Amino acid sequence: MSRVSGTPRAVRLRSDRWLCVAALSGLAFGCVEQADEKPTKEDEEFIKKNLLTSDPTPQFVAHADLDGKVEYIGIDVSPNPAEPGKDVHLTHYWKVKSAPSDGWRLFTHVSGPGNKGFINVDHGAISGKYPVSRWKAGDIIRDQHSFHLPPNWAFNSFSVFTGLWRGNERMTIKSGPHEEGRVAAATIPVVVKVPPVLKRYLVRKTPKPIKIDGKLDEPAWKAAPSTGLFVNTMNGEPAQPNTEAKLLWDNQNLYIAFENVDTDVWGTLTERDSKLWTQEMDEVMIDANGDGKGYIELQVAPNGTIFDTYLPTYRKYEDSLDPKRKPYDWNSKLKAAVKVDGTLNKRDDQDKGWTAEMALPLADVNGLDTNGVKVPPALGDKWRLNMFRMDSPKDAKAQTALGWSAPLVGDFHKLDRFGEIVFVDEKGEVPAAKEPAVKDGKKAETKTEPAGKKAEKKPAKK
Repeated sequence: MSRVSGTPRAVRLRSDRWLCVAALSGLAFGCVEQADEKPTKEDEEFIKKNLLTSDPTPQFVAHADLDGKVEYIGIDVSPNPAEPGKDVHLTHYWKVKSAPSDGWRLFTHVSGPGNKGFINVDHGAISGKYPVSRWKAGDIIRDQHSFHLPPNWAFNSFSVFTGLWRGNERMTIKSGPHEEGRVAAATIPVVVKVPPVLKRYLVRKTPKPIKIDGKLDEPAWKAAPSTGLFVNTMNGEPAQPNTEAKLLWDNQNLYIAFENVDTDVWGTLTERDSKLWTQEMDEVMIDANGDGKGYIELQVAPNGTIFDTYLPTYRKYEDSLDPKRKPYDWNSKLKAAVKVDGTLNKRDDQDKGWTAEMALPLADVNGLDTNGVKVPPALGDKWRLNMFRMDSPKDAKAQTALGWSAPLVGDFHKLDRFGEIVFVDEKGEVPAAKEPAVKDGKKAETKTEPAGKKAEKKPAKK
């Protein structure tokens, strides 16, 4: 399911004297010119603080001449170097030689080399309180704003461009660094972090079937190692509340257990395949053969409600195989149980957490795929999967997303960021292949039978 943040809004841009409204139902977009609002006393005081009395000495000097009317002195950028996933603060300095004619507006662009990764960071000067239409000769303007460098920024630098525009034209730049009618204000190095290594987990085989009751009290569970604490899905850094998982297997099932610290345990959706991701839940996605195509998605809520679906390809559901099918039509034979340490759905008390325990029949990892992995797996076989948790405390303004192997984007379906599980024996080992016996300094020749074929019995010698 989609866990992508962002809320569409219609915004009044006072500084540019335009009102832009998005009609979401009809996907229409229109801008209507508005009259300037009269600045408040507080606005005027804020503007005055950002009108300088002498020329500044910015970190990056441009001295770009825009049509003899405005000089772009330069810019300060912090932090420098920048880091993906963090805010970047820009401080522009403008000097007005003669008041620009009406209709000019300010623009700011950010992009990587070759204009790749373009980001529009247009804004009104001095927090929108001092539009270009009010600029006066002699003004030295300090204009501060910030933007968020995406966590998946893939370039080792970004450049900042700015200028003035009106209708279909940009104000001519007579001198200073520029390209395509834009002042080339600065180029900032970016420390591109190496993506966190994909997670790997050794799934131990259990000698006895696991009882699905949410208690995790069997010796096999106690002996199973933890995945380690889940992390922030966007950057792979430590995150709260604490969440960890364990996995086991036998010839019938893959067992998965989540242990969640949670001060407010709740879940009100009771119908199978409800949108559990909108509240609180634990989730497993399995692309067993790692082909990036068919995979399954399983979720369990704190009240035990299950969501399960098969996706034949990225973000497509069963109905893309057959129009007569409905999304989430496929049902696994997943068994799940939850144990709450606290009181479920009592929002005004303090809980401690909840545990979700699952048993997934091995054949179900292939969903509706007839060419999936073989089951049961052999020792040493590897599957690809990922695990997530959504938490929604009562007083929180937004959900918290945690994951085992961080996707580094706002999408849990980032298949190439799935971790790897390896099937091992009860001791956590893959037995080494036996070496052929050595005779007279030479390895004895060994023969193997084709899979599934029984060796013929030969009569004993008389």
